[in-house]
Amino acid sequence: MRNQRSFLIFLGVEALLLLAFVLLGSTEGLWASGLVGFPFVQIGHGLRSLSLLGGAGNVLALVIYVVLSASPLIYLVWLWKSRELFAEDCLLVVLSILTFFTLYYMVNPGLIPGMADFLWSNGGAFYQSLFSGTIYGLIFCYAVLRVVRHLKGAEREALQRYLVILLRVLAVVFVYLAFGACVQNLLAEMENLRAGNTMIVEGWNPWLGLTYSGLEVSYAFLVLRCLANMLPYLLDVAVTLAALNLLTVMQKDRYSEESVQASDKLSHLCVVSLSATVVVTALLNILQLMFLGELHTVHINVYVPVLSVAFLLAVLMLNRLMGENKSLKEDNDLFI
Repeated sequence: MRNQRSFLIFLGVEALLLLAFVLLGSTEGLWASGLVGFPFVQIGHGLRSLSLLGGAGNVLALVIYVVLSASPLIYLVWLWKSRELFAEDCLLVVLSILTFFTLYYMVNPGLIPGMADFLWSNGGAFYQSLFSGTIYGLIFCYAVLRVVRHLKGAEREALQRYLVILLRVLAVVFVYLAFGACVQNLLAEMENLRAGNTMIVEGWNPWLGLTYSGLEVSYAFLVLRCLANMLPYLLDVAVTLAALNLLTVMQKDRYSEESVQASDKLSHLCVVSLSATVVVTALLNILQLMFLGELHTVHINVYVPVLSVAFLLAVLMLNRLMGENKSLKEDNDLFI
């Protein structure tokens, strides 16, 4: 239970940091590459500033650059001394080389091929985030291959540990999607709305004492759409935490009354989350049709949260299957 509270606090801190990052990224050029470019763009900027100090600053920047670039190789050496190396460990060599070039280009962004004309524009941010995203993709590839190898011969206790790790990673991803990707997409859509409707003349409402531009309804729908997009991911986090609680209880006794209660709670939460997700999505789409004549958005998406619905359905069905296994065990015990 203590670990559950600590993990919940961690998710809350993650959400606040993501909001601060996204909002800061809308005003500060250093953060224009977005979440994908973090932290490589910022490290490159810091190393460049340190290098420009000359002397000891330049030497320190070089040392940090080499250590960061060689960190995957250092980890590979540690693995070599502690256990047998596997085929997927070769990716650490590729990761080290890729990190070397990525940090070099983050320090010297003007040297990125094809980027010279976009250095201070969104195109420059895209080129920078492309390098960072490739590193993240390689790390994800290595992590999946390592997990697959561990799962081959894992026993039940080990599988439960891996499932806990997987659920926590999913919770972190869901928080990122809600407070990072959704909010960042909202800011981008607001900017597109403003840029695509520059000919609208602002007016004055004497009754409210406010200026209006005719875009208020469109802005309101963008916010509603963002909240509707966030809701499934927030519900996914709640379901993930309930699943983690069920695993914690099952580690003590898989067939106890406490396990049954935790399983029933998880099933109920899945049903409520699924219902809320599809109902809110349908209502928002209907509401957009009702106000279609007043909307000035560049494009209107009919959003269906397929990923979230699939996740909730999978958890619900797996949980019900676990409940059936418990019933079968009780029947067998009575038979014996």
